[in-house]
Amino acid sequence: MFLLLLVVGTAVSRCLHDETQKSVTLLRPHLSQPAPSFRFSALTLSGSHEPQPLRIRTYSIRDPVSDGAWEPEGAGMRGGPRALALAAARQAAQQLQGMLTGYPKMAPAHLQILTLGRCSLLNPGYKGESCLGAKIPDAHLRGYTLWPEHGPPQLVQPDGPGIQDTDFLLYVWVAHTSKCRGEPSVIAYAACCQLDSEDRPLAGTIIYCAQHLSSPSLSHSDIVMVTLHELLHALGFSGQLFKKWRDCPSGPSVRENCSTRQQVTRRDEWGQLLLTTPAVSHSLARHLGVPGASPGVPLEEEGTLSSHWEARLLQGSIMTATFDGARRTRLDPITLAAFEDSGWYRVNHSAAEELPWGQGSGLEFGLVTTCGAGSSDFFCTGSGLGCHYLHLDKGSCSSDPMLEGCRMYKPLANGSECWKKENGFPPGAENPHGEIYHSQSRCFLANLTSHLLREDETRHPSEIPHPVEAELTGRCYLHQCTERGAYEVRAEGTAWVPCLPGKAIQIPGYSGLLLCPRGRLCQTFKGTNAVTSPPVSLPPQALLFQLSLQLAGPPGPSVGKEELDGLTEAVLQALVSRGGTGR
Repeated sequence: MFLLLLVVGTAVSRCLHDETQKSVTLLRPHLSQPAPSFRFSALTLSGSHEPQPLRIRTYSIRDPVSDGAWEPEGAGMRGGPRALALAAARQAAQQLQGMLTGYPKMAPAHLQILTLGRCSLLNPGYKGESCLGAKIPDAHLRGYTLWPEHGPPQLVQPDGPGIQDTDFLLYVWVAHTSKCRGEPSVIAYAACCQLDSEDRPLAGTIIYCAQHLSSPSLSHSDIVMVTLHELLHALGFSGQLFKKWRDCPSGPSVRENCSTRQQVTRRDEWGQLLLTTPAVSHSLARHLGVPGASPGVPLEEEGTLSSHWEARLLQGSIMTATFDGARRTRLDPITLAAFEDSGWYRVNHSAAEELPWGQGSGLEFGLVTTCGAGSSDFFCTGSGLGCHYLHLDKGSCSSDPMLEGCRMYKPLANGSECWKKENGFPPGAENPHGEIYHSQSRCFLANLTSHLLREDETRHPSEIPHPVEAELTGRCYLHQCTERGAYEVRAEGTAWVPCLPGKAIQIPGYSGLLLCPRGRLCQTFKGTNAVTSPPVSLPPQALLFQLSLQLAGPPGPSVGKEELDGLTEAVLQALVSRGGTGR
């Protein structure tokens, strides 16, 4: 369940899934009952041993307190909160279908929701089955029979037709529930309601609090990301379900050899709760840049159970307990590895999104004992102004309960987003720091200023002393990728200047410095949408022209010996490869 919290002026959401899942009775077939018609099986389609896409169906619950009326996909959803919710649920389900697959299935798959066996003839208060308060249509249910003391059994409700070609059924309900009314900042919450005979989730409900679906503070992408988080809980990323995960041998038809995992979570010597299954342990080690496997992935301390990653270690992952917008959230490799460890799914790991937070920082990263010691620039100290680690926003160095005293640059209130053009200066307004707000702008630590240049505009900026007291702070400047991990920056009124990752550069026309972050920008660059290409890709004539401009022009702070040597080398390589001449 997501709560909207105000943290440094920015809307941040917190999930309370464990509380929600505890309130639900998980239905599972009794050993004496036939299993639901859908199940993983070695009896596969002829010639098919490959995993099949996970078929997630969404159904909109119209009025759970009525007679169970429901609407199939596409019916009566032309507008309003219910249309927004169903569109988000379908989009989230479609995205997961490209990431999670099931083992070979029987055909056709057929799903029926179990009943609890309550008898309406003996219990006048019985109004049918529900999943997290949402009434399940009778057509989806298995029937039940009354066995009187004398006489033959009486069929009270026959089996419904069920749902064809479905692996997981998600009920979508937009409502003003008591939870929504009692905690008006709740966006949505979800729970799993039924398991199959192998404990794999078969059905669940997501409830959206209607007042948030039309809120201007939440975009459609935000609602989709919230839905993805809740859907992943219902599919198995849950403290209530960890103990049901399966240990299955690899191979196309070995499902019958699965067993319940003996240990999924444990506490280390410091009392930290860890998820310790193989795939997540190796995935975290790769993320932190260490060989082998990590001891496990820390979980957020939320009582005896936890359904979220530790925020200090995996900030920005979709399965941390806080959510601060779709732009700052990733469906990361470690989360997908957890679903591989569940034993219920196969995972398309290539579909994971790169998680920048803590990448390559080693096993000591994210510890309370090290986060304030300056061991990593992902954390900060004091209460100054800087840049959020994704460099989309200016930020304030602060903490929250999830960080347990560690501090990071958290996005400021409205107006701090570098990527919003509307945050820029109006025409004619003074802009002494040369900031540019644009969709391709990012936040950089800088103390650039044009004020000092007025004292002596004939002198070059590098020759004008900059006051030491001008602290570096978060500023917005244009950037463009030139190759993976390499980029250029531009301030107001300047040309593009190469920004060497890990270095401080000067910008012609401005006094001061700009720091170029390492390993944060242009990490997924593939050569598209760049304003300019890397120099080595230019034809020899263009390279010679660029080199002549650099050599003939006045010396500047952005053109150093290292850059000129690199450009000269590129020209020589291009000429040699084209003309076959010697160097």
